[in-house]
Amino acid sequence: MRVRVLLPLLTLWLSLAIAHSEDPSASYDPDRFFRTQIQPILETRCYKCHSEEHGAEGGLTLDSATGWQTGGELGPAVSPRDLKNSPLIQAVRYLDSDTAMPPKKKLQPIEIALLETWVLLGAPDPR
Repeated sequence: MRVRVLLPLLTLWLSLAIAHSEDPSASYDPDRFFRTQIQPILETRCYKCHSEEHGAEGGLTLDSATGWQTGGELGPAVSPRDLKNSPLIQAVRYLDSDTAMPPKKKLQPIEIALLETWVLLGAPDPR
């Protein structure tokens, strides 16, 4: 249980440390965090089945903020600041074989941790 909470926080700390090493005067930018850490995961691992361009399996699109906020058949994909009630997080954790996503290959632990961190931060999405 502690690992599930600490890993996203560690990931966030590392992301912020890297960002500050590039520009020590920069402050945390939630939109930048989304664009550099979250959007690439969604693009490479989710858009094939969950985007306007490629299809909206289960009625869910993840290529816009409105898409995940409205959600699909299960409702909104993310409950900001609430990992337990965010279907996206439950799916990528592979807790239920019926809803596990992506269906063929689980995300890397760092990808899951970044998505968890994003949700804990309130799911900022500038799109």
